[in-house]
Amino acid sequence: MTRPFTIAIITLLLLFSILTTVSAAEATSATITAATSPLLHAPTTLQRYETPTQALLQWYALRDARPTLLLYSNDPLLQSTDPAIQEKLLERLADHDQAALRFDNANPALLPEMTLRAALDAGLFSAVYWVMPTSGEMSGLSVEAFRTQMGQFGAASDAEVRSFTMRDGVISGTIRGVPFHALHPQAAIAIRGPAVVHFDLSFLSPLYKGEIKTPIHALIFQSLKHLRDQRVKALSVSFSYSQVDGKVSLGSRFIGDVFNQIFKQPEILDKQLPTAWQLRANALYLRKLIMAQKARDTLLQLKNVNNEDPSIDYALYKVSREIKTERQAALGHLAKAVQGDSVYALEYLILAPVANEKRFHDEALRVLRLAHEALPDNPFVTLELARALIANDQSSNAEPFVRKLLELNWSAFFYPDMKKSLQKMLAKTGS
Repeated sequence: MTRPFTIAIITLLLLFSILTTVSAAEATSATITAATSPLLHAPTTLQRYETPTQALLQWYALRDARPTLLLYSNDPLLQSTDPAIQEKLLERLADHDQAALRFDNANPALLPEMTLRAALDAGLFSAVYWVMPTSGEMSGLSVEAFRTQMGQFGAASDAEVRSFTMRDGVISGTIRGVPFHALHPQAAIAIRGPAVVHFDLSFLSPLYKGEIKTPIHALIFQSLKHLRDQRVKALSVSFSYSQVDGKVSLGSRFIGDVFNQIFKQPEILDKQLPTAWQLRANALYLRKLIMAQKARDTLLQLKNVNNEDPSIDYALYKVSREIKTERQAALGHLAKAVQGDSVYALEYLILAPVANEKRFHDEALRVLRLAHEALPDNPFVTLELARALIANDQSSNAEPFVRKLLELNWSAFFYPDMKKSLQKMLAKTGS
C-alpha cells in the first residue's frame, strides 16, 4: 500500500511541476509578447530620468536579450570613457547603485555624454539607431560632414569614421564593434527584433524654432507618429530631461509629462490637443508675440485646470518677470514651482549672478541659500553657496559647507583638483 501511494504522490508532484513550468513559460511568453508589441499601438510605461546615465540600470537588466537601441538625442552620447571608469561602472551596475548614475554626485560613475559608449563597451546592445535632430531635407545629409563631426568630437575612431556609408537617409558604420546607424528623422527605422527606446529632451532643441514657426506639440506629435508608423517593438522606453547639467532649459520640463501621457494613451496622437495642452500652446504663442500679459492670463487659466503642475508655476515666473507690474510676484511663482519639483531650484543659480551684476549681493546670497535648501544633496549647489559667502566676507558661515564638501568622496577622474580647491577655500575661512 505504501509504495503505490508514494508513486502516486511522486506522479502528482511531477505533473504539478510540469504544469507549473508550462504555466510559467506561458506567462513569460505573454510578458515578452506584451512588452514587444508595436510601440504607441498600446499603452506603454515610460521611465523618466534626469540624465541618460540613469537609464543604464534599465538597459543593464535587459542585457541578456541584447536588444537594439533606438536613441533620440541631440548628442550621440559617445564620449570616450577610461578603462578604470568602465570597470567600476560594471560593478556599480551589478550592485544597482542608482546614486552613482546621478550627475549631481561628487563621485559619478560617468558623465551623461559617455552613456552610449559605456553601454556599448558593456555589451548591452546588438545595434544602435541614432535619430539625429535635423530639420533639413533628407537629400541634404552629407556622410563626409558626418565623418568629420564624429571624428572631431571623439565619438568615433579613425577606422570607425572610415566605415560610415550612406543610403536612403541613413548613415551606417560600426562603433565599438557594434552596427551603428545615424538616421534622418524621416528615414525608415528598419529594426529587427526587440528594441530599447530612449528619448532625451535635447532631441527637440535644434528642431524648435519658436511656437510660431514650429509649435512644440506639433513637433512631438510628428516624431511620435513617425515612430508609431515604424512598428518598433520595445522592451523598454525611457526619457531623460538633461536639465540638471544645464543642457536643456527648465522651461521645457513640461514636455516630460506630455511624453508620459502620450505613451499611456497613444490615441491622443490622432485627436485634438487636450485642453490643458492647448492652453499651454496658446501661452507660448502669445509670449512669442511679446504679449506677456495675455500669456500670463492664459497660464492662470491653465493653473485653474491643473493647480498641482509645478511647470505652470515656473512658466508664470518666467512671464511675470517680463511684466513690470508683476515682477514682485515672479519669485513667488518660482518658489511654488520649487516646492512642487526641486529641480526648478536650479533657476536660483541663474538669478544669483544677475543679482551680483546689479550689486544686489544680499539678494544673490538669499537665492543661493534657497537653492541649497531645495537641493541639499547637490554638492555643486553647496559649492556655489560657499564661494559666494567667502566672496561676501562671510567666511565663518561658509566653513561648515566647505567641511561638508571635503567629507565627500570626490572622483579622482572627473574632479582631480577638487580636494585641493576645497582645502584652499577652508583656509580662507580661517580654519
